[in-house]
Amino acid sequence: MCYNEPNLEEARGTFMEVEIALYGKIARAGGGKHVAVLTRSLPTGSRIRDVLAALGLQPEEVGLIFVNSVLSDLPGLHIALDDELHAGDHLGLFAADYIWPYQYRDGTVVSPRLREAIATGDYLHHHPRGRWSET
Repeated sequence: MCYNEPNLEEARGTFMEVEIALYGKIARAGGGKHVAVLTRSLPTGSRIRDVLAALGLQPEEVGLIFVNSVLSDLPGLHIALDDELHAGDHLGLFAADYIWPYQYRDGTVVSPRLREAIATGDYLHHHPRGRWSET
């Protein structure tokens, strides 16, 4: 077991339900063509990476990741893969080639870690100032 991994042995027999919405090509992993919404029972302490593996998805196939309507990852960054999920969370996964969803274009709530990655990295070159909401 790695230092940063949750101790799933201790959580054996403890499960939580998470709602997962898949958009674009990756909807196939949930039985859909363009969209799939499913509820999964996962071991307590599961991470986003674990959900992808359970669905048979590679991180490179996923672009935008939302957790409870908060933008947590952008295509190619993969900074949210080790984020722990909690009972009742809603996980929105968009295919890497999926266009930015219209309902999130203005006033998007961004996780603190993603905000830091955007501010300190060279990821976004043309983002409008002041359009990212604080969490």
